[in-house]
Amino acid sequence: MSEVYLKFGGKIIEELSQKIPSTLFALNELIKNAYDSFSPDVTIKIDPLRQTVIVSDHGNGMGEDDIAKLFHISRSSKIYGSLISQDGIERVTQGSKGLGFLAAFKFGDRVEWVTCKNNIRSRFSLKKSTLVDKEDLSDTKISVITDSCERKGTEIIIHSSDRIIEELLEDLKDDRMIEKLVATIQDESFEIKVDIENQKNKYSTGRLVSYLKESEEDQLFYVKYDSEENEILFYHNKELLRSYPGLLESEIRTDYAINIELVIFHFESGRNSKQVSPLNRRIHDSALYPLVYINRNLFNNNIIFDPELLRKSKSTLALPQMIGRINLTSQSNELEFNSDRTNFVENTLTKKIVKDLRTLNEEIQTKGSELKRELKSKHGGQLPTGKAIEVPEAEENKIKAAAILINRQLPSSYFIPSEQIDLEDYIYQVRNSRGEEVGKDNVEITVDSTLVNNRILPSIEDVCEKVVSFRYRDEHTDLVLSEVVLRFERKNSNVAGEPKNKSIFTIESNSEYKIKEGVVSNLIYAIDKAYLTRSRGDYLPLVACSIRTIFECSANKLLKSKKQWFAKIAFGTSDKEAKKEFGNSSLLMDVFHILILLKKNQPLVKTIADATGISFSTMNNLLILADFKNAVRLSNVGAHSSSSYLTKSKIEECADKCGLFAVICDVLINLDSSVASSFSVVKVDVDDFRQVLGA
Repeated sequence: MSEVYLKFGGKIIEELSQKIPSTLFALNELIKNAYDSFSPDVTIKIDPLRQTVIVSDHGNGMGEDDIAKLFHISRSSKIYGSLISQDGIERVTQGSKGLGFLAAFKFGDRVEWVTCKNNIRSRFSLKKSTLVDKEDLSDTKISVITDSCERKGTEIIIHSSDRIIEELLEDLKDDRMIEKLVATIQDESFEIKVDIENQKNKYSTGRLVSYLKESEEDQLFYVKYDSEENEILFYHNKELLRSYPGLLESEIRTDYAINIELVIFHFESGRNSKQVSPLNRRIHDSALYPLVYINRNLFNNNIIFDPELLRKSKSTLALPQMIGRINLTSQSNELEFNSDRTNFVENTLTKKIVKDLRTLNEEIQTKGSELKRELKSKHGGQLPTGKAIEVPEAEENKIKAAAILINRQLPSSYFIPSEQIDLEDYIYQVRNSRGEEVGKDNVEITVDSTLVNNRILPSIEDVCEKVVSFRYRDEHTDLVLSEVVLRFERKNSNVAGEPKNKSIFTIESNSEYKIKEGVVSNLIYAIDKAYLTRSRGDYLPLVACSIRTIFECSANKLLKSKKQWFAKIAFGTSDKEAKKEFGNSSLLMDVFHILILLKKNQPLVKTIADATGISFSTMNNLLILADFKNAVRLSNVGAHSSSSYLTKSKIEECADKCGLFAVICDVLINLDSSVASSFSVVKVDVDDFRQVLGA
């Protein structure tokens, strides 16, 4: 018997399990864990009589180290969206936060795990009701009982109640819900099964009808789009009818790929869509719609590719009767979702994705409507329908997708000046469309679209990003492309309150900057002392509040010591953007005031750059108002909002911006009076604020 320790507060179990919004979402989290373990299948068995929900798989299982990580929230070795391979099977990593196991508590108070790895079976359990009232669980031991076994995999036994089981069965009574459950992962190497005790109907991925075979006599078009080719292809009666350009080439990004396959119907009088499977219907109104998958996992969203997009504004151009699959793949860190995974967290990447999907949706419906009219005119007012695309039957020697697998163990970030890099090392494996391994010398390597014949990237001296593309042309499926973005960065140094080996506050400089202002210096030292302990998670709210104090102290001291540089800013009653942006936050307004002053007075920026060892261009690039705004608001979370929002990564990002701001203020505060007076500082006025807020 061994022991592991919990690494989070008791309340988080209650918050994360009970606030999970839906059955589909919670079960999906458990399914993703099985998928990431390279199990060929996962079975969800519901037994109302025994009041249990059992989720079992035949994956890699968990050893002692894996179990320890299971109970360490936000610590995971997984990188979301990364391609990983095992025994010839390639999968896209689904988990990354280490939160999936908590979904089990959505369905019961006590959860048991039985997991087998390397011929060792481990058994352990948790009871939510005994943990939720504890603020600190760091000393709570979980006993793990081990013995020998011959199989591998994991079984999760959730002990439920009559009420919860009844609610679960009520949800799963709807075929639209249960079919979506068994379709949550789109991967031929993985099957999801749902077994409800004493019910005749069996549901599994293998039993689902292909959307390409739905209501074949009513099919008008099969539509295909791949962002790699960037062409929208329309098929009618099994033949390519027309192709159209997709997105503008200038707008195509390399940090995500879009693949669309649609079947568009035309139902003649007396026929309707009732024969189409529940899987392809929206839950709230049963209207047809295509399913959206992000990195092979169902994205429970029916808005970003809405078939009824043009129905009200351009009804003559609308083709709302469509089903299919919208597949988006990305490994970008910006790909973030809201808590119930029904929408994106809005940022530059996700706004671009939504815009691209809308553009493609409009283009498909508009061009499809034109083709529909042409067909109708060509056939004397009759619109011919029928099987739109030939669907080949499954064969043993079926052509598969060729692939270039990237070695994700290699670094993607380097400090400058870098050593030379052998780019071929990034190729883990190449497989052709027959599933056979191909030599790496068949792969063409380019860096920023330039062919690299010797496959060696020379030393890099400046901060930059290099897009390394690996291209292989398969004899059956043509081009296969994988990319790695290599980032070359300056080695950051500490912003120090007192000499320390490591600090949470850093700047992009080769030399450490020592804060001179006593209060700020002492705060930085105290924060580092607390944050660099093993129990730093307990101090996150305190760290956030202290970071806010550093912002306040730095801004206040600069505004007072160099008051001749700052004009009084008074917004008018019509300045709605200012009121919306700043509200009652005088701190945020002060931070903006200082940063806008720097942007308006470049000699001040050069002075700060010279004092810190940060290059002038880098310093200018760091003065992004939105980044400082986010840092100020995050620091406010610790003082006024739920600390559950605070994470290690967010705190560190916030601290870096706070450290830079403190350094900026410290340099300017400590300027010799004669030097300070030599600057012809142009003050910030209301119009400068208006320009920034309106941009």
